Amino acid sequence: MKRFFLLLTVLLLLAAACSQSADTPTDTGASTSNESTTNEAASTESTAAEAVDVIKVGALYPLTGPDAGWAGDPYIKSHQMAIDEINAAGGIACLGGAKLELVKGDTEGTAEAGNSEMERLITQEGVVAVMGSALSGTTLPSSQIAERFEVPYIVPNALDGKITDQGLKYVFQTVSTLQGWGADDVAWAKSMGAKTAVIAVPNFTFGAEVEEAWKAGIEAEGIELLDTIVYDGGAQDFTDTILKVKAADPDVWFALGNNQAPQMAKQAKEQGYYPKMGIISLGSGFGSTFFLNEAGADVADGLIITQDFAPVSALNVSEELKLKFKEYTGQDLGGTYNTTYASTWLLADALEAACSTDPKVLAETLHTTTFTDGEGKWGFQWPEASFDEHGRLEQAATVIAQWQNGQMVAVWPEELAAAEAVWPVPGWDERNGPITGAVIEQPEPETAAGIMGILNSAEVSEAALASDYSQAILADAATIVDTSTFQKEGPYVIAVSQQDASNGWGNTYNVTMSAYGDQLLADGVLSEPLLTAVTNDANQQISDIENFIEQQPDAIVVEPLGRAASTTVIKRAINAGIPVVLCANGIEGDDFTARVDVDFYEVAYKSGIGLAELMGGKGKVVIFNGIAGVDSTETWQAAALDALSNYPDIEIIATEYAQWNIATAKQKMEAIMAANPEIDGVWAGGGEMALGAGLAFEDAGVEAPKFAMVNVPNGFLRLAQEHGYEFVGAPDPPSMARYCLQTAVDILQGKEVTKFISLRTLMDGADPYDNTDFVQWYVPELNDDFIPPATVDIENYIAGGFERK
Repeated sequence: MKRFFLLLTVLLLLAAACSQSADTPTDTGASTSNESTTNEAASTESTAAEAVDVIKVGALYPLTGPDAGWAGDPYIKSHQMAIDEINAAGGIACLGGAKLELVKGDTEGTAEAGNSEMERLITQEGVVAVMGSALSGTTLPSSQIAERFEVPYIVPNALDGKITDQGLKYVFQTVSTLQGWGADDVAWAKSMGAKTAVIAVPNFTFGAEVEEAWKAGIEAEGIELLDTIVYDGGAQDFTDTILKVKAADPDVWFALGNNQAPQMAKQAKEQGYYPKMGIISLGSGFGSTFFLNEAGADVADGLIITQDFAPVSALNVSEELKLKFKEYTGQDLGGTYNTTYASTWLLADALEAACSTDPKVLAETLHTTTFTDGEGKWGFQWPEASFDEHGRLEQAATVIAQWQNGQMVAVWPEELAAAEAVWPVPGWDERNGPITGAVIEQPEPETAAGIMGILNSAEVSEAALASDYSQAILADAATIVDTSTFQKEGPYVIAVSQQDASNGWGNTYNVTMSAYGDQLLADGVLSEPLLTAVTNDANQQISDIENFIEQQPDAIVVEPLGRAASTTVIKRAINAGIPVVLCANGIEGDDFTARVDVDFYEVAYKSGIGLAELMGGKGKVVIFNGIAGVDSTETWQAAALDALSNYPDIEIIATEYAQWNIATAKQKMEAIMAANPEIDGVWAGGGEMALGAGLAFEDAGVEAPKFAMVNVPNGFLRLAQEHGYEFVGAPDPPSMARYCLQTAVDILQGKEVTKFISLRTLMDGADPYDNTDFVQWYVPELNDDFIPPATVDIENYIAGGFERK
């Protein structure tokens, strides 16, 4: 956007132009890049806050037609409640306090009307995103319209997994899928003793999809399917369906309904039929307040419903929120109305993070950001929020609930259950009152399970960002780099200077850089292979960069080996007109073009706090550092020591430099263990050394201590999985090399970048995690030396020497 307005050179029109951008989503201004959300979001920060008063958001639902009662107005109210709260809290602060406006579209329950309304919302109303549309049959086709116009489509309540199986870039499904729910339904029924089943679904697309999911689960679990009944979706008389189910006499009746559900359940009671064990459904049809109000609690009680949330569960959901939601919407906080409300708040956070009304920037932000600050917004449902490569929310859960005494009560999974299921469910004439299961008292969470909550708390986050180092990074992250002086036509020649492959971090970095360079060469972005120099000697790196300056490449990517040593030669490159991207380490001063990394101080401080909390605030600690003098080594150590200094009962008994080498760390750990039989914690400024220490404890047959580290190697994750280690890991992943190289390309293409670009906006796997959530990062095909996550194809790492043998 900045370049666009500079070309106009009419600064007095800036406010008007930015305001217009909010109403024209197909041409809203901000330059975009598939690789860097932070760059693009920051580019709008200085102008959008002044220009945007209202941000229009589309809501696409069946506002008329047979499904309007449960799938229209309640969802609109769920969105509107969140929007009212967002606006009351000041709107989107980054965009000058812009307020959200909900613009409604009516699908009428048909694909044709849904597609037409989707196009109207985008092209005529100028929405920055669309949310909806409850019915998978309208959501699937309308998702193609959103994709064509490149506008984010947030799907909080349409369940078909095919919505996000299409490979679309602009579709984001925040609810878990019917395919997963169907499989979990059947597995749960099998675990509860069911041997036979009947399926009954309406004759529309969603019914066929659910039938397919249940059949797949039934086959997988070995349950006998006695009959499948497809009924008229517009019917009001279900006598024939009920009689067919009764004749089959199943243990379980898998029943699907939308607006028909209350009539079906009431008529089953009128006819005196209940299956031998129970009725199981999924979605909102049998699981909403609409159903409860229409059918009555005496009919609802006992039904098993699978969704992504239950109003009564072990989740910490405030009674105030549940009451307020019920008063505003007329619905209980459930039935995917919960997800609709939460997703609206999540969209507001994405707008804040993007700092832009450009739908492309917004979509990229959703793809690349892990949202962690959900308290008071969407945090009642998800601990954090991030999307996978398909556009599915990774934290979306499956919850099996039962209507008990007129409430939806979670009965599975165990960690969310608030009561035991009443199963088999008593028949209609066997009940003496409301159905209620025994209350389940959830155990207090183990210390490790609460560590991430402590690390993400406002108190710890504020302390982690208080250092001069972090404040300088925050300032750089808000500084837009003028790339116009470097812009040129490709293809390009890019030089890279990096450490050698003597440790897992360096080899992971180098393989990633080489593989992505080869990809850019094949794509015609580079004119020749990367000019590459590798060394672990800071003086040799100076010589290498001087040689690069003589060769006049279009850009240089440097992994500095000395914070002070590299400064002068990098300044010479800048003075020679060559943009320099710092990757993985910083230098003194600001004579560089951009840096791609994490905040060293922040991640190491949090890892130090994590170790102290794992140890209960007391005990003896060993500190391992990498290579003396390197920016990362010294900053990590300083931050960890600052963190541990908050705990007077923690004693540091040894500090060693182990060059980020597994064998060296193992040897040093063995010597320390010989002199210190009691060791309660190990902190490592580089996870290779934590792995070496762990191997020393395993070889000695001694119980391992608690661990914390910056970077977590594959081998440590293997040991953690095998031996149940308690640990905190704060990644500074070497596979960032891909994004450092892409940033150099962005600069040469004249795209806007910021002086500091956080990896957390670019890739998954750059946020701290602990032993409660690490398996997703372990790569069993690769050996212990590899540092996850992978950002190029696994085959590249295998070819680069990481194959597990």
